[in-house]
Amino acid sequence: MKTPTPLKKILNSKPNTQRLIQQVNTLKRLNHRLSGILPTPIAQHYKIATIEQGSLTILCSSSAWATRLRLQQAKIIKGFRDLQIHSLTIQITPIKADNDINEPIKPTIVMSQQTSKLLIELSETTSDLKLKQALQRLSQRAKNTS
Repeated sequence: MKTPTPLKKILNSKPNTQRLIQQVNTLKRLNHRLSGILPTPIAQHYKIATIEQGSLTILCSSSAWATRLRLQQAKIIKGFRDLQIHSLTIQITPIKADNDINEPIKPTIVMSQQTSKLLIELSETTSDLKLKQALQRLSQRAKNTS
């Protein structure tokens, strides 16, 4: 019986994998370093994406947090001065916190009774069976206000 090959050996045997592992480790170190520069409340709302040609790119979870991050821009650049960082780019993109549930949040659809009645009326005027059924299903999402 053949013995299993250790995962570490497989990962170290591929040059692209080794480079990817180094990039991940570098980003981890940079994120840890940035968390020491910034106040704690901001830390969970950003991640460093890249560091290229003297520019640090940070992903931020919302425009509000991006504004707070921009207020810390001089402090961030100063904290990375030894890496020849002279500019900062902040991009807004949803970032899941490490403790978030991995399932997407489903929006709650609220529909009035009036809208529901209009959809039913509309479904009665169409000759397309699929559209009629879809409109009737949609009308059933109305909020009960009785």
